Formats: sequence, structure tokens, C-alpha cells
Amino acid sequence: MPTKAKTFVALAIVPGVMMLAFAVSNWECADAVRFTIYLLLALVASTLKVRLPGITGTMSLNFLFILLGISQLSFSETVLLGAVATIMQCIWKSRTRPSIPQVLFNIASLTMAITSAHFIYHLPQIQQVNGTIPVLLALAACFFFLTNTVLVASVLALVETKPFTTMWQQCYIWSFPFYLVGAIIAGLVSVSTHYVGWRTSLLILPIMYFTYLHYKLYVDRHVAARSSNFSA
Repeated sequence: MPTKAKTFVALAIVPGVMMLAFAVSNWECADAVRFTIYLLLALVASTLKVRLPGITGTMSLNFLFILLGISQLSFSETVLLGAVATIMQCIWKSRTRPSIPQVLFNIASLTMAITSAHFIYHLPQIQQVNGTIPVLLALAACFFFLTNTVLVASVLALVETKPFTTMWQQCYIWSFPFYLVGAIIAGLVSVSTHYVGWRTSLLILPIMYFTYLHYKLYVDRHVAARSSNFSA
């Protein structure tokens, strides 16, 4: 790994780990059952990964439960859920064993993304203008997406010595549709929670699983087609 990339990773890990430590040290949990179920579902979702073309990394469904956590759980619960789910995503059926700095960077970048999204969602000034859940969750999803993809694209650009705009565009093109659908489903679950309870609202989640299967099939076909064209 180039020196610039190592420096960037180290600089990103420090604030991310500090935010994680702050969240854990100020633990809040209003409903231990709901947190436990969301955490278990997030761990399962972390095993449902999609390898993005042209990018060293994967996407998983765990971001859906992070968005749900932002709207339904405390900051400390959401950060811990994201950190544990990230570790699962890094180690589950990984082609190469991730190094400790790689895992810490992934945790740190996700923690910073959760922090920015949680801050926007619960910002009083925004809630006074429009406090509806879909609007707040859409804003939170945008900040989560931007923070996460900018950090990941930055380190990939340094590692692969490519322009940041090129790497970020690849992250954006392949991941944004997945994020968009996930944000919509998270919004449906969060809104329905107020009417039928959080347990019943989870019945909406299978929609996201079928979306994942369709998206993974699409990406696999694209990779196969590109490989065949390259071979030809």
C-alpha cells in the first residue's frame, strides 16, 4: 500500500474509532429485544454481499438496518450495530484475509457515515421545516451514502493510483441504485412501525432480499459479459 494511502487510512481510523468509543461509552438502549433482533438481522444481511465491478470491495444489505437504526434506535445502538455488521462483512467468505488496518478503516468510515446521517436525521432545524420520516430518512441516506463512498473512493484512488473522481464515479454508479431502493424500503418499514409496530413492519424486508438477488444477478451478468468481450 502506498505511503499516502497508509496515511489517509490512519487519519480516518482515529476519528472513526473515537466516535465508536464515544458511542459505546454513552450506551443507550430503550428496547433490548428490538436491538438484538436488528443486530442479528444485520449480521445475516452482511453475508449477502455483491462484488462491485472495477472496485476492490463489496456491498451488503447491512446498510438497510443501519438506516432503520438511525430512525428507530439510539446513536450508540446504531454505531455498534454498524461496527459488528462491518466485521462480519469483512470476514465472511472473503477472497483474501483482510488486514486489521483494513477492517478498522471500514469500521471507521462506516462510523463516520452513521454519525453524519444520524446528525442530519435528528437535527432540530430540519425537523422543524419537515419532520416527516420519509424526508428525514432520505436526507440521512444521502449523507450516509456520500460520507461512506467519498471515504472509500479516496483510499481506493490512493491505493490504485487513479483519480478520485474516477473511483468515486464507479462507487456511485454501482452502489447508488442499491442505496436508493434500500432507503425507500427503510422508509416504508419506519413509517409502518408507527402503525403496526416494529415486529410486523419487518415483514416488508423480504422485498429487499429479492432486490438483492436481482441486483447481484445483474452485476454478475455485467461482469461475465465484460470478461467475454475482453477475451474476444
